[in-house]
Amino acid sequence: MQTRTRNALVFAAAAAVVVAAVVWVWQKREMARPLPGTLDAIPEGALLVATADLGALRRSGAFAPLLSETREIPGLGKVRDVCGFDPMAGLTELGVAVPAAGGDGDFGLVASGAIDPDALLACASKVIEARGGRSVVNPIGAFRTVRDARQSTSGAEIAVREGGPILLGAGNYLRSMIDAAEGRVPSARADGDHTKLASEAGPGALRVTVVLTPEQRRTLLEEIALNGAQGSPAASVVGLGLSVSIGERVGLSGVVACDAPAPCAELANIFDGKRAAQADDTLVRLMGLGPILERLRIGAEGPRISARVDMSTDEATELVTRVIALRAAAGRQRPPVEEDRKDPPPPNPKPAPSESPAPEPAPPPKPR
Repeated sequence: MQTRTRNALVFAAAAAVVVAAVVWVWQKREMARPLPGTLDAIPEGALLVATADLGALRRSGAFAPLLSETREIPGLGKVRDVCGFDPMAGLTELGVAVPAAGGDGDFGLVASGAIDPDALLACASKVIEARGGRSVVNPIGAFRTVRDARQSTSGAEIAVREGGPILLGAGNYLRSMIDAAEGRVPSARADGDHTKLASEAGPGALRVTVVLTPEQRRTLLEEIALNGAQGSPAASVVGLGLSVSIGERVGLSGVVACDAPAPCAELANIFDGKRAAQADDTLVRLMGLGPILERLRIGAEGPRISARVDMSTDEATELVTRVIALRAAAGRQRPPVEEDRKDPPPPNPKPAPSESPAPEPAPPPKPR
């Protein structure tokens, strides 16, 4: 074999090895890249951020009943019958956000997991048209949105893209969510206040954080003053976090952030007093919360109030079962709306008889 041919073969083999290595590294990089989560589509600066790990909830014997209930669309029937599938079946994570400075009705809902964008848009269109609306699908960036064209542009819309997430928003907040999901504006994942509170509350399948803006704190102060409670330690609250962990036991932990240690300690004492009083309440006992409240521990350390309690999976299952039963009972006892009432209308009152004028007396007979 000539030297030139041998060198060419060696070069080709080396090139193949390099290409294979590059492809392997690229594949590993793609596999390691995290899927878009709910926090990535929530804009920074929200008042409230809540997330739920649906996979962990489905695997939990205590919380699975909350997700296994038959979902219905009011007035149309079961979701699966209307759409041909259950859109929540393949979802793994759910997030809810309320903007800090939004108009009335502004909110955001984010869902991620196994998503079929075409099927979801078709389902939403069926629901809109079954209610007498006219569905319109529009592209916005990499997303497609569907809305009822007969409603104002500020009405709720659904947006979805290949690979997720699903977005549901009202007003201009949906556009902000799309911008966050596509990286044009910062997301809640980079929000230091929410991130810190979530970290202090601890990991969990359910997490909620609330961060008050300076304007909202001023409003809180005004409300406290109007109610004659000037100097209340509640005015020092700047945020809170809550976490529900699921494992061998179910744990609830919370944190309240204050702007100073002294009012935080006073507020912790108030919370603990209310906890002790509520533990003996009849309704609380009926729901099975009495023993849980008795074990709840509340304390203050610096500008933070912490609360922690855990329960067995049997306790958690019983609590969830009672909540579902009470909710169903409340639905059955709900009074019918006015147009559904079957009571006949009251009869029209009979008109009072009209009084005729008294007859005039007959004239006396004329003398003959």
